[in-house]
Amino acid sequence: MTGLPPPPPKRLGLVIDLDICVGCHACAVNCKEWNTGGAMAPLTDRNPYGAGATGVWFNRIHSFETGEAEHGRTVHFPKSCLHCAEPACVTVCPTGASYKRAEDGIVLVD
Repeated sequence: MTGLPPPPPKRLGLVIDLDICVGCHACAVNCKEWNTGGAMAPLTDRNPYGAGATGVWFNRIHSFETGEAEHGRTVHFPKSCLHCAEPACVTVCPTGASYKRAEDGIVLVD
């Protein structure tokens, strides 16, 4: 016994190299398919295969211009939902539409 507290539960991380991102949206589309395809992951919608189901896009790519003239470039910035332990988006949502599903910790927007 070392007297140290137990390590926290493992959490996954995602690293994206913005210098090589071309804004193709493949990561967002793949994330959407993975989370709504029912193959190996929790579904993002309670009724993802029902009439009018839209699901949630957990990954979005924002593109913007930076710099001027020959020093300018387009930056593509993927923004992923990290399903945080304490998601700020749930806390600040004025309508209560954002919530964290109790059974699996997935952050959803109703």
